[in-house]
Amino acid sequence: MFALSVSFLTGRYAAAKYFDRSSAEWPPHPARLYSALVAVWAQGGRSDEEAEALRWLARQGAPSLVASEADHRTMP
Repeated sequence: MFALSVSFLTGRYAAAKYFDRSSAEWPPHPARLYSALVAVWAQGGRSDEEAEALRWLARQGAPSLVASEADHRTMP
């Protein structure tokens, strides 16, 4: 088993569902986390070892998600 724990530095998350821009996305789609990891890799030197770790992660099956409750609010 492989697990990741994500905490938002500001305690907030604002994102819409890609197919319904008027609805909040909660919990965050796993592709958002993967995209963030790739962005950090690209900005941080692009090591071969980290690239292999990203490829390994991409090959894993669909994740199971556990997320806290969310308080929805409207965005300006």
